Amino acid sequence: MNCNEFKEKVADLFDKNIDMQTQVQLSEHMDNCPECKAYYEELRETFNLLQPQEPAIMTKAKSSHKLWHYAAAAAIFVFGFVIGWSHLFSTPAVAERTRITFLQQSIMSVQNVGSFQLEVYARTSPQGNFAYFDPAMPFIKTDIQLLRQNDSLFYRVEKENGRTIVSDGSNQYMWIPNALYLKGYRGANFLERFANLVFPERLLNMQKSAIVLSKENKVNLAETDTTVVLTIEGTEKYSDLQQLFETGKMDDCRVIIENTFTKNDGLLRFVKLWIIKDGQRTMLLHIDNIRYNVILNKAGIVSLPDAEWTDVAKQESLSSDRLEQLQNESAEQAAKRILEAIIKGNEKQASEALVYYNSVFNALSMKLKDCKASDYQARKESSYAGVYVFYTLTSPNGKQEKRHVALRNDNQQHIWILDGGL
Repeated sequence: MNCNEFKEKVADLFDKNIDMQTQVQLSEHMDNCPECKAYYEELRETFNLLQPQEPAIMTKAKSSHKLWHYAAAAAIFVFGFVIGWSHLFSTPAVAERTRITFLQQSIMSVQNVGSFQLEVYARTSPQGNFAYFDPAMPFIKTDIQLLRQNDSLFYRVEKENGRTIVSDGSNQYMWIPNALYLKGYRGANFLERFANLVFPERLLNMQKSAIVLSKENKVNLAETDTTVVLTIEGTEKYSDLQQLFETGKMDDCRVIIENTFTKNDGLLRFVKLWIIKDGQRTMLLHIDNIRYNVILNKAGIVSLPDAEWTDVAKQESLSSDRLEQLQNESAEQAAKRILEAIIKGNEKQASEALVYYNSVFNALSMKLKDCKASDYQARKESSYAGVYVFYTLTSPNGKQEKRHVALRNDNQQHIWILDGGL
């Protein structure tokens, strides 16, 4: 097997049904070819990045109970960049020399970027996390600033009049003014896949993953004297939690991404993303005029409000009996215990699960005071690492509403943590 044959078949390694002979041939080639082994490692890293990640805090769904997740409704957003680049560098219509020159120029240009600034306009809420989208909402502006200095990386991602995430090179901070103040280690996943916008070179280096994904998407290339426009159309999950509750699955929807690059330097400049559901086409987000190597002020990027921060990396020390009790709970049992604690104002009853919510417990308790929660039913969806637990909330006046909480237990103690829904 030569290198070209390896690159044509390497995607088979991600297929559970790969035949043994092909697997052996690919493995033997990697053992003798460091370049192809590095190629595979990069592709594997990208493939893993595109799998469901640990989400940040989710906001409560609207009355329609439709919660859009970046990992579902807009995962194709990441794929769009990836597939677009691969298509550009593999189409027969472009000469081999042009393809290589353009690719090398693009990667080198991005690697030399010392700062990066853009505005994202997305249909979301100001206080909702960066994984939350709703096509019925108006566009909210999000400012992104990134600065590289020596071996350190600093960035600020700020929704207009809402949620902000800052990395000071050592830690991440996320807050909603007068409501929530969380601190995490440098690798905390507050941004989820939205982080791909903060690292433009990752998008270019990920282009080879299109080998895995390109067969599932349509790509169109158009050029002008100054730009290259790549339009990608694919299928993603329409993240309707009400449908998940009723049927145990989510329907698909079509997603279209339009990426515009400047031809002279190969840098991405504009992005548009549309959702197509039930024949209706709705723009979900657009990115305007990405600017590179701009003058940014580090002090302004990493400035933080004066607040009491909750460190989400720290979990309570538990007695062996308590730990065993919590580890043996089902998701429904944990949801019931947590919600009853909030309704009764008994924080101690669920403090281990309230890592993200301790600072707002009193406000949540007042909001749910004298309510009753019942009819707990768990649902699992592949795009989320945790479990959704649906329940009926009965208000003091007798009004009933179907709601949900998101729980996950993929932490060091393997106990259920409240991840969102409130």
